[in-house]
Parts: sequence; structure tokens; C-alpha cells
Amino acid sequence: MNEISRRQFLHGAGVSMVLPRLESFAAPSIAKASSTPKRFLGLYVGHGFAVTPHDEHPNSDLSWYPKVIKDKLKFGPSMTSMQPFADKGNISVLRGLEHPQVASINGHSSADSFLTGSSPEGTSGSPSIDQVAAMAHGKTTRFPCLVLGNEGGLGASGSSLTLSYNRSGRAIPSNNDLLALYNRLFNSDPDIINQEKALYARNGALVDRVLESAKSLQRRVSSDDNQKIGSYLESIRAVEKNIERMEAWSDTPKPEIDPSNLSLKATVNEPELFIDTMYDLIYLAFKTDSTRYATYMLQSMIDGPWNDMPKNALGLPAGHHRLAHGAAGSGRKSMEHLGAYDKFQGDRLGRFLSKMADTQEGDGTMLDNTIVYYGTSNSKTHVNRNYPLLVAGGKNLGIKHCGYHNFLTTGKQPLCNLYMTFLQSLDVPAKSFSDSTGIINEILA
Repeated sequence: MNEISRRQFLHGAGVSMVLPRLESFAAPSIAKASSTPKRFLGLYVGHGFAVTPHDEHPNSDLSWYPKVIKDKLKFGPSMTSMQPFADKGNISVLRGLEHPQVASINGHSSADSFLTGSSPEGTSGSPSIDQVAAMAHGKTTRFPCLVLGNEGGLGASGSSLTLSYNRSGRAIPSNNDLLALYNRLFNSDPDIINQEKALYARNGALVDRVLESAKSLQRRVSSDDNQKIGSYLESIRAVEKNIERMEAWSDTPKPEIDPSNLSLKATVNEPELFIDTMYDLIYLAFKTDSTRYATYMLQSMIDGPWNDMPKNALGLPAGHHRLAHGAAGSGRKSMEHLGAYDKFQGDRLGRFLSKMADTQEGDGTMLDNTIVYYGTSNSKTHVNRNYPLLVAGGKNLGIKHCGYHNFLTTGKQPLCNLYMTFLQSLDVPAKSFSDSTGIINEILA
């Protein structure tokens, strides 16, 4: 056996769907949650935002980046919904950070690496920041993390549909089924609970079969293949723990949430309703302390209904990929078109941040206890450098907001230094993250 595909291997044992279904859950026991949560949410939009090469460009008034006027951020039309948070000192914008391992790879492939820092073209990958945090503290909540995406699933290497990667650097599928997500988080209907318990029992039996098959296979293959199987077994054993953990939680009542204000049947043809509902489910998961870590891919870098959504549902002249290509030259009309899409996404984010800021929690607000990280991995289409990034919230976690950080002028650093800073603020005892070289003190109080 020259090459063992993980998915083929599991399919051969009759359990091809077990890992994609359960891999984002970790730790086998229920721990008592602390009174003041510390949370992280990673948000991503592929293909880049409408930005100009520099702030003096004639069309910079249309840029996603704000201007700095009298030491205060002033957002343009595409991100005007961020202005109230800037005025209250709840937002920082970062320019000039990137992943060195990703800078020279295919420009459509950098979504894979956004939260990991490792190249999808490499032989091994790092876990994503949310998973590192979940491995440290995820056992305090029913769900260690939520992995979400408008398109849902895994995609393929170099064209990911998820932001999250497990401890072995393997992709975790994103969930885009609003009703199923609501049921999993909040529906305690006996039929739903019994279905979940039956699923855990079936998957437990299937995992046992996989482990038996793997042990038999190891006796018949080369030492190199044995190492590959060992890597797969690590993931399978993690699934075994996941099942035990969810079985332990299955008799604990879920939080009661009124679904009447949730548009759980929304589709890509109603993108505002769909995205707002996904944000609402994240908000409710945080509010009920069902989880403290989440990722949400708002736009991947592949063609499909969500790439076409700006044209089909927003009335823009092209799909998102074409809009981003057009704005790469910073022409005014193209900037306006991509900026209209940026505004759509920014308005959805602003609505969500407002809900968090209006929710009192401990000595502050939900937003004060949550790092919300929003950005893209292209400064323009196909250029994996100088990521446009925004950080909101996290004041109670030691995050200091003082406006606009331009690391092109203050000194280049790997983006993973920002992730190490986040992990430190989340009390995750990590000594390094991917290719980090330290932390970014400029955003710490």
C-alpha cells in the first residue's frame, strides 16, 4: 500500500462520515465552567477587500481601511458600521501582517492557512488557533468549539471550506445547516435527544471496528505506512473520546432558546437572513456558555452559490471573485462594486457586535469578554501579503484598542505573533504557535 488516504481508510471500515461529523469535539469529561468566560471568534472573507496600495491613493476614500484623522479612526462607506465601535475604542485595524509560509503559494489557497499559519503545500500542518484554545479549555462547555461556514463541509487542500484544523493539522468540516445547528445546540425534544444518543452508540461501535481494522492493517504494511496509520489512529482515538464526552453531556438539558426570531430555513438566496441567523446562533451559544470558541467562514475562494451571491442576491455586476479581480487595480468603479459587498459583510458584522456590546456580562459586556477577529488573506486577489485585519472586543482579556497599526512602517512580524497574543489573552499555556516569534505588545493593555 503506497499511499493510504485517511478518508478511504475510514470508508473501507464503513465509517466515512464519523470523523467529519465529530472531529471538532474534544475531551471526554465535563468540567465546571468559570464565571467569566474568555472567548474567541474567527471570521474570514476570501479574495480580499476593496483596498488601495496606500492611503494617499486617489480612491482611498473607498478603501476598506479607515483613515486616521486627529488620532481617531474614520471609516469610509464600506465599513461605516464599524464607526460606533471605533468611537468607543472597541476596534483595532491592522495592516502589514501575513503568514510567511503562505506568501508565495497559489493566491487561491491561502484560506486554508488563515488561522493556522502553515502552508497547505507543506507535508504537515498546524492546528488552528481555535482548536488550540479548545484543547486547553474546551472541556468547560458542552461544545469545545463551533466550526461554521456559509458553504459548509471541507473543500479540498488549497480550496478550503473551513477555517478549523485539528491537532494533526487536518481540516474539520464546517456546518452550514442552520436548523441542524439549532437542534444540536438548543433542542431538547426527546426525539432529538434519542436520535443523538443512537448516533453516538452507532459511531462508537463503528470506531471500535476502525481500531480493530487498523491494528490488523499495521501488521501487513511497511514501517512508513505504519507511521501514516499511526497518524490516522490518533484522530480516531480522539473521535472515541469525543463520543464518550458527548454521551456524558447527553443527559444534561440543553439551554432553552425561543427559535421564533431565528430564520432557520434561510438560504443563500436570502443572504442577509442566513448570515444574521448564523451570527445569532453564535451569539446564543456564547450567551448560554454552550461554547467559547468559534470560527465562521463567510466566503471561501471557490466558485459556487455563495461566490455568485453578490450578483444573484445583491444586484452587483459579478460574483465575488470577479469583483475582487476588478478592484485589484483600484479603479473607482470597481472599488465601488467590491466596496458594496464589503459593506454588506460589514453591516452584518456590525449588527452582531452591537448585540454583544449591548449584553451585560460580569464587569463589562459580552464583547469585552470576546476577541472577535475579522479579515482576509489577500491584500488583493492572488496576493497573499499584507492582510487587511480587524480586531474587536476583548477589553477584559487585556486587549488594548488604540486605532490603526501599520506594521509595514513599524516593523514586519509574522501574523502568528498576533495569534500568540490572542492565546495569551485566552489563558492558553502555549509557548509558540506555528511560526510565531513572540507576541504583539502594541495591542495589549
